[in-house]
Amino acid sequence: MSLQNKIDFALIFSVKNANPNGDPLNGNRPRTDYDGFGEVSDVCLKRKIRDRLQDSGEPIFVQSDEKKTDGMPSLKVRAESDEYGLGKNAFNVKKTPPEETARLANEKWLDVRSFGQLFVDICRRTGEMDLAEEAERQISDMESTVESHGWDGDWFVRAFSLTGRISGTGYSYWP
Repeated sequence: MSLQNKIDFALIFSVKNANPNGDPLNGNRPRTDYDGFGEVSDVCLKRKIRDRLQDSGEPIFVQSDEKKTDGMPSLKVRAESDEYGLGKNAFNVKKTPPEETARLANEKWLDVRSFGQLFVDICRRTGEMDLAEEAERQISDMESTVESHGWDGDWFVRAFSLTGRISGTGYSYWP
């Protein structure tokens, strides 16, 4: 399978009498909004997509512990593996140009092409310094915002609704 251009898609699924995305901060109870509708995190959706693609034979870089096909104990070991990854030379800039490493990773793993990996690092390795610096600035701004507005003293806020409702903290409430 080869994607030539970026695409957007919708993933819709229905669950009855099951927990599609438990909240580890809330006793693994199902995640729900204030109206009682289930919520599923983006991380959960990516995991479900990766698992489904892996089940259909696609090579996946970020494998779950339960579905590992190569026995690699970490992403670093997988990436540097000669058998399952790109080999150590791919990550040595003296032996492999950064743009070639990025090309090889995108060619090898469908989830890297689909969801991206280490954007700033890839930008730097491919010589896109202005883009890397802008991404780092935005990451820093986001971290500052999360630290100043997303911490309730005990927990990080999971979400704010459009009306300002807070979800996912020790004091979730309606403002």
